[in-house]
Amino acid sequence: MTQIAAQVDTAKGAVHKHLRTLIDHGMVVQNAQTSLYSVGPKVWLMGQRAPQAQELSEIALPLMRATRDELGLAVVLSVPTPRSAFVLATLSSNQPIDIGVKPGSELSLHASAQGLVMLAFGKPELRDALKPPLAKITPKTTTDINEILAAVKVVAERGYSVTPEQSLLGINALAAPIFDRSGTLVGSIGLIGSVQYLHPQPEARQIGAVLSLTRQISERL
Repeated sequence: MTQIAAQVDTAKGAVHKHLRTLIDHGMVVQNAQTSLYSVGPKVWLMGQRAPQAQELSEIALPLMRATRDELGLAVVLSVPTPRSAFVLATLSSNQPIDIGVKPGSELSLHASAQGLVMLAFGKPELRDALKPPLAKITPKTTTDINEILAAVKVVAERGYSVTPEQSLLGINALAAPIFDRSGTLVGSIGLIGSVQYLHPQPEARQIGAVLSLTRQISERL
């Protein structure tokens, strides 16, 4: 922050305020170990210039495609921001009716499978930031913070999350975490489909596929 303030000839307090805003919107990220700042996923999506996000996407997409072809479900790659799961890349399903999520979309932390993964395995600040009232996106969306934290604990224990009809009626999502070489959460893969193809309790092969996919991506990182 001192270097940035000197570079732009601005007070450190003002620089800190601007950086926090950019971090909140996913345009800047801060390394927890070094405290250094770098370009975030939103800027990468707009300008293709964030090496970490680009590396993650390049590693993940071929593996995502193989899983999509195997299961026929949409596959979504997201990265954490302080307020959401930011969609970095998507692959459409092979089903007659596709349930799409666009790159650049922001999935709520409390009502999406990838959001729950980030609450379970990401920084504690994400959980601390959950404040009522939370948006009730569908009649089945859980908005009670104690219930959400209990669900997050289950996700942490079993390694994946499921959110049937929490974000969209008739639609389910199954997600698991991606870790970098230091064991830090860097993203999540979600499988998305109608409850006809992705049941509220997913099939063992679907759970196995998403866990295998995220493990392979993590190992390559």
